[in-house]
Amino acid sequence: MSVLILEDDDLDAELILYQLGEALPGVAVQRASTRQSYEARLRQGGITLVVSDFSLPDIDGWAAQRMAAELAPEVPFIFVSGIIGEEVGVKAMKEGATDYVLKERLERLGSAARRALLEAEDRRARKCAEEALRDSEERFRTLSDSAPALIWETDEQGEMIFTNRYFEDLFGQPPGAMLGQGWQQAIDGRDLPLVLDLMQRATRERREFQMEMRVLDRHGDLRWLHCKGVPRMDAAGRVLGLLGTNVDITDAKRARDELEHMVAARTAELLRTNERLLQEMQQRADAESAARSAEEQLRQAQKMEAFGQLTGGVAHDFNNFLTVILGNLETLERTLTQAPGRTATALAHAKLGAQRAAALTQRLLSFARRQPLQPRRIDLNSLVSDTIEILSRTLGEHVEVRTELSADLWDTLIDPHMLESALVNLAVNARDAMPDGGVISIRTGNAEVGIGHAQANGLLPGQYVCISLGDTGTGIPPELLDKVFEPFFTTKDIGVGTGLGLSQVYGFVKQSGGHVQIDSTLGAGTTVHLYLPRQNTAGLPEAEIIHDGEARGARPGEVVLVVEDNTGVRVHSTRILQDLGYVVHEASDGPEALEQIGRHPDISLVFTDVGLPKGMNGRELAEAARALRPGLPVLYTSGYAEGALTHGGQLPPGVDLLPKPFSFVDLANRIRDILDRQAPDAAPEGPSRILLVEDEDLIRMLAMDGLEDLGFDVAEAATGGEALRLLEAEPGAFEGAIVDMGLPDMKGEDLLRALTQRYPDLAIVIASGAVVPQDELPPHPRLASVQKPYQFAQLGDALRGLGVGAASQG
Repeated sequence: MSVLILEDDDLDAELILYQLGEALPGVAVQRASTRQSYEARLRQGGITLVVSDFSLPDIDGWAAQRMAAELAPEVPFIFVSGIIGEEVGVKAMKEGATDYVLKERLERLGSAARRALLEAEDRRARKCAEEALRDSEERFRTLSDSAPALIWETDEQGEMIFTNRYFEDLFGQPPGAMLGQGWQQAIDGRDLPLVLDLMQRATRERREFQMEMRVLDRHGDLRWLHCKGVPRMDAAGRVLGLLGTNVDITDAKRARDELEHMVAARTAELLRTNERLLQEMQQRADAESAARSAEEQLRQAQKMEAFGQLTGGVAHDFNNFLTVILGNLETLERTLTQAPGRTATALAHAKLGAQRAAALTQRLLSFARRQPLQPRRIDLNSLVSDTIEILSRTLGEHVEVRTELSADLWDTLIDPHMLESALVNLAVNARDAMPDGGVISIRTGNAEVGIGHAQANGLLPGQYVCISLGDTGTGIPPELLDKVFEPFFTTKDIGVGTGLGLSQVYGFVKQSGGHVQIDSTLGAGTTVHLYLPRQNTAGLPEAEIIHDGEARGARPGEVVLVVEDNTGVRVHSTRILQDLGYVVHEASDGPEALEQIGRHPDISLVFTDVGLPKGMNGRELAEAARALRPGLPVLYTSGYAEGALTHGGQLPPGVDLLPKPFSFVDLANRIRDILDRQAPDAAPEGPSRILLVEDEDLIRMLAMDGLEDLGFDVAEAATGGEALRLLEAEPGAFEGAIVDMGLPDMKGEDLLRALTQRYPDLAIVIASGAVVPQDELPPHPRLASVQKPYQFAQLGDALRGLGVGAASQG
């Protein structure tokens, strides 16, 4: 290995020589300080790397680079200069330089030289391989052109990439006309769909295929070919396409087919006619049925939309009122601990009435499918068992509960609190249907729903987890079965029920992607089946269902920002948090909240209403706040959060919502849970390894240096494909990734989707020139974004906010 140094300064030459010696032990170094000596050594040959100053007395860097490109075109070329700027360096690399190194950062020369030599060796190896490939292809072309058959090759998409000369002889088309999809023009239209289907199946199932097909030759005559193809695979076993031959069997086929045709022609025509008639009759019947179903669904959807809009509007204001009422009643309870019995009873009755009003609002929202759901992975059997314990006092001793719980239930994602409420509603209805006592049976199991059953019940065919709750009560008359899910419909006496129990269950299950089915027989009882869709919950933690408990307060130094436009709710929330020991700042809208965040960097959490004035809702406030403070915890609250926060009626993973009205304990423990979840773990023993995905070389280099200075171990990738290969090659090695949204080989959104699906535990920081709205991000519990141009400290803060630590810098 021989390195040529073009440098007129002796000291700089010595420094360069030292760095090269450290990086390339045993390297032979030649030095030139003038144009003449530089050209002479290039002409001598044997040079494997050129390292050149940019400014010399009789030759400049541009001339040195051009001379090297002419006399040693395959030798890598690196500029080393103290005056070259970033713009000139980038231009030099575009002109053919391999790299450039500033003299004040000469320690980079060794790694740059090693990388340049490796890249040069790769280029030489590729060139040799390409030459060998050309020779092999030429031999293959000669052999295939001599064969008396069609020989062809496709890629994995079915595009023709090779045809031999026999194609020209048979079809009379110029070379290249049969490539791509051009070959399809020669195949008879009757056979083309089958040909394409067999080729796709052979590629997908990795097996050979054979068939006979019709083509039109150069004279327009029909000819029969026997086609045989086999998958073509690389060393890793990945299918690259198909390789096959077609042999002309026209004469033999024609003789055989003429005989068969005379026997079967009339029978085949009759069968085709009957089949067409049956299809037309079935299509007409299906069309009429579909039209009736569509009209009914449209009427129902319009009713639901109107009801939902009315319910949502009322719920927003009503829940604000209830928050203030319940909050002040709780304050009185805590304050008047020694109140007289009559006062305590009055407070308890007032609180119970407010809680019932809140429950009524939630039931209306559930039926209208406007209640925000927080789907979680749960142990369904445990939830059923826990619910039965809760119901033991409510159902009474005259009701026996029996369970039959399947041990191998599929996974599903469901809001555990809403499901618990649904089971309570069903159990209470069952109890009321058995005034003299009876048996309630609860079963869980897996269910396969076929196409017929799915179409009849308005759900998708597939796999479901089913919960069935049956009773031995009076049953429901057939004429009332279609009405039991309507809001306010009840057969109970006035004042006994609201008529919202079953409608709440129905709305919740439908909003969760499932279905409710009722089987009832008069005098024998009723069974309600809840079908919940099977879902992949791999990597998701199991939800912990927590009921009432003691309120947990603040820790020293914790600060909460309360953002609420309703004065009563804001004052009430502030007082609760102050009673819990938090330092509290207030804001009535988004812009004021952002000012508070900028003024108080010690804010630990933002507690914000979803519906805010002045053109910025709670979700938009959270996005703007996290652009200033990546990883800042946010707890939303709302009396009605439809649209601004939910997707399809469900909260995305990682979004925390406390519905209004909330209690003192609810608010205290939700904030405590979020802050505890954000608390950093013990510092790692070594630096956390992260993957930096950025296609701009300069930005990637600077970001790597900055992150390494912050104590992170950084690996780099310039494309999405390279990033995925690194993650696959080292499973579990990376704790986080920083992803540029503009990549040359794939969209940033596609890479994000792949990362969140394959690596649920990976912390991901999005680097983008614009703020990425939260509703455009894929659901992922460890996701943050930083807007370009960014400071390296912002990247570090974002990573640490997601639980990725760096090694201590001492």
